[in-house]
Amino acid sequence: MTSAPKIHKELIHGVTSTTLTSHGDHRGSLTEFFRTNWENRYSPIQWNMTTSSPLVLRGVHVHLTHWDYLVVAHGRMQLGLCDLRRNSPTFMKSCIAELDAGNKVGWSIPPGVAHGFYFPIDTVLIYGVSAYWSVKDEFGCHWDDPDLGLGWDVSDPILLPRDATAPSLATLMQTVDAFDFSLEHG
Repeated sequence: MTSAPKIHKELIHGVTSTTLTSHGDHRGSLTEFFRTNWENRYSPIQWNMTTSSPLVLRGVHVHLTHWDYLVVAHGRMQLGLCDLRRNSPTFMKSCIAELDAGNKVGWSIPPGVAHGFYFPIDTVLIYGVSAYWSVKDEFGCHWDDPDLGLGWDVSDPILLPRDATAPSLATLMQTVDAFDFSLEHG
């Protein structure tokens, strides 16, 4: 049995983690990583898989209308979170969670919670979204903006050009503040 995920700070309002159970035998194992009858606040309609090389950092991004649900299938990552919803009890709180394939946990991230993924080793991430991916719902800020309050374990990650040149958190907040988040469902 594996231990619970390591949380560096308090969890963000509406973000949940679900411990997943693996059933193994001499052939391998089976792990259910999502069921619609679990207490979900969303239903993924698109599933994606990313592979990331060591030192890759994806984000920091925020979605205004859709939820993300993610599971590390192979490898390890740091999940950085910062609550950008002004009407949330955890507004501007941040945390980093350590996720690894040996500790199967599904994480749900509501709209308005900024998130970034840092991969210290080769990693496979599977994630579902509650609305089809659209560039119109993809916003971001610079991964190491001090106002995010994230203490990544990397100083020079491998980034996409759009993440390397992303604006400040203050600039991102101009877009986020124009959106009214319902906290009823997270």
